[in-house]
Amino acid sequence: MITIEHSTDRDLIVMRASGTLTTHDYDTAIPELEHALELSERPLRVMIKLEDFQGWEIGALWRELEFDLKYRNDFGRIAVIGETQLEEWGTTLSAPFTKAEMRFFPTNRTDEAEAWLRQAPSPPAETT
Repeated sequence: MITIEHSTDRDLIVMRASGTLTTHDYDTAIPELEHALELSERPLRVMIKLEDFQGWEIGALWRELEFDLKYRNDFGRIAVIGETQLEEWGTTLSAPFTKAEMRFFPTNRTDEAEAWLRQAPSPPAETT
């Protein structure tokens, strides 16, 4: 299941993902995410809270990747709050699909994640 909470700051949302995500979850969540992107005045910042997260059905994972690639330039920072080493590993694997800064935080460091989200993004690294 995916739920989305809108902040009073229109450039920040909180997503909660629990259980095994299905294509139906994405059919419901994607229009709401697209609307949040439309309302955002700058790159959208997202806190993703994984709660008893069990992964994705294969079709849902495909929808996730399609969405990430389509909107890869539209997100600012993404903080992933999770419980397991596997979730931290998954965050690292997801990072190449977005240009946003993405960081994993254990559940006991949610306050740190919120503070990090509110900071200005780091400037892009220079390439030589």
